[in-house]
Amino acid sequence: MQDYRRNAVCLVSGGVDSITTVYYVVRVVNPPKVLLIHANYGQRMAEYERWCAAKASEDLAAPLKEVDLRWLGRLSTSMLVRDEQLPETPVESLWDPEKARDRILRWWDVVRNLQLITVGLAHAESFDLTAYLKENRREPWDVYIGIRRETPVAMKDNTPEFIEEMNRVAEVSTHFGGYRVHAPLINLDKDAVVKLGQMLNVPWIYTYSCYQGAGWSGDGFPIHCGTCSNCRRRYLGFKQAGIPDPSLYLKPPVEGEFRQRVDRSGKTYYVDRRCST
Repeated sequence: MQDYRRNAVCLVSGGVDSITTVYYVVRVVNPPKVLLIHANYGQRMAEYERWCAAKASEDLAAPLKEVDLRWLGRLSTSMLVRDEQLPETPVESLWDPEKARDRILRWWDVVRNLQLITVGLAHAESFDLTAYLKENRREPWDVYIGIRRETPVAMKDNTPEFIEEMNRVAEVSTHFGGYRVHAPLINLDKDAVVKLGQMLNVPWIYTYSCYQGAGWSGDGFPIHCGTCSNCRRRYLGFKQAGIPDPSLYLKPPVEGEFRQRVDRSGKTYYVDRRCST
């Protein structure tokens, strides 16, 4: 009898959501085979993201593949692919819908999630067709993407409706069809994602959320800027979950909740007061 258990292609950016998704797939879904894919689309955070993706790959014994999408970045109007200082996002503006809409336009990378899912589907179909043509057997793969519920305003490609559309695309654009696109976190807020990741023993120090990029510590860990919208949303998600955030921040995301640390190289950064080390 043929084994029709489904394998998994996981799209991994190295952030809290995508790394939690990878750990969920490996430790809960438990597919026979898992491939992690990290895409370089010219984002300024690529080296930090790649480092985190590699740590997850090593910890979970899942192979990691790097895909070059830098051509997409050359088309993008997003500030994430340009070398310029990002504006500081005040904490009080994070939940303002109008200001959120303005930020979305500044962060928006043209058809990024569509392209990432297409890359995942291409691998899924290739693995399946190769098995069928060489061994006359099916080898079904599904695609997993780490997107969650965004508030106060969701990007169009971060919604349940988007995932439904991608599943329709997967069905009509592949020879056999039957490949599925999953977003296990799509109905979770950030704090719920952190709680889930904590249950799955995600090593948070190996996740990166910053849009700016702030270098490396003397101990070789990536530093978050602390003032972009993603840094502040990251920390507040951990705070709301009641879980210490072990990230290193160049500046505190919020006042009064961090302590300063100087590492052996003389670099100064800030850490969550709730962290013991």
